[in-house]
Amino acid sequence: MTFRKGKIRSYLAAILMAALVLVTVGCGEAEIAEENADAVFRYAGKDVSLGEVYLYANTVIEDYESIYGNEIWGTSISVSKDDTANMEDVTRRDIIENIVHVKMLNAKASDYKVALTEDDEKTVASETDAFYAKLTDDQIHDMQLSYDLVKSVMQENMVARKVYDKIIGEAGIEVSDEEARETTFYDLYFECYAVASSGDVTGFSEDEKAAQYDRAVQAYNTLINPIESGINDGTSSSNSNSTNIEGLAEYYGLQNSSYYTMTPSEIKGIYGEEIYDSLYNLEDGSYSLVTESEYGYHIFYMKALTDRNATDLHKEDIIKTKKNEYMEELYGEWKNDIDSSFSYEKSVDFDVYKRIEF
Repeated sequence: MTFRKGKIRSYLAAILMAALVLVTVGCGEAEIAEENADAVFRYAGKDVSLGEVYLYANTVIEDYESIYGNEIWGTSISVSKDDTANMEDVTRRDIIENIVHVKMLNAKASDYKVALTEDDEKTVASETDAFYAKLTDDQIHDMQLSYDLVKSVMQENMVARKVYDKIIGEAGIEVSDEEARETTFYDLYFECYAVASSGDVTGFSEDEKAAQYDRAVQAYNTLINPIESGINDGTSSSNSNSTNIEGLAEYYGLQNSSYYTMTPSEIKGIYGEEIYDSLYNLEDGSYSLVTESEYGYHIFYMKALTDRNATDLHKEDIIKTKKNEYMEELYGEWKNDIDSSFSYEKSVDFDVYKRIEF
């Protein structure tokens, strides 16, 4: 099984930034030794301890395994068009990268005039109590955890979130309905090819294509004048358009007919420019004429030119991507100011890091 890196990394970011009780990154100065043999890496002149990284990693491990199962770490993840990598290796790198990002955000707190309020400190104390109570004796001993470490982690995380929210708020990232549009339509599809059990595809003869066209015209007339057509599609004239067209698909045995929700670019890529233009000239609740493509004949029913629910969800995804891109650009600019020498390959002590088992 192969997972897409974009999806996994997006989910990782959600885990690490969404809930304070679960997201555990960073470490206060009181817990950091200048030369710590059990440090996983050193950033901006300070060690990041095994315990700190463990708190962070353990949250990710538990959440991933609750969704994908314990076998997730042996699977592959797509990192580019023609390349895959081990899920554990990718996640280990992403965990360190996100810790570095949180430390960057903390380093910029004064620039953005961000500090914890009295209410914030109360929240940190409450969340620390709840989180620390869930740790086992073995976790505390093996990973060198302490209450103060958990508290400093929570404080740094809250500062990072406040800085992040302020930066994103000032960025004014917006997405229009046009940019995020998702269109829902039904494709009553009279295909003009046959697929053999071997997978071979054979195009219809001209006579067979003509017969399919006649059936498509008959279906169109049924949709426009269901009573006059004399065809029983399993519906009555009082039923909705969408019910009529689905009934006709069943009547004609059109197994490849279905509802689809697509972006304009997806429609254009699948159906071509002419059908794309035709679809976007339809009004909600209307039918297209019988339309020919290289694959056969189609009658389209436009359910929603702008599907509100699907468009809103797509908009959220686009905004999330734009936020990530905006922050990645900032992180790149901050790197030279905060710690230009850091790199995952050269700065991480993998012998120590491997003590955290996936």
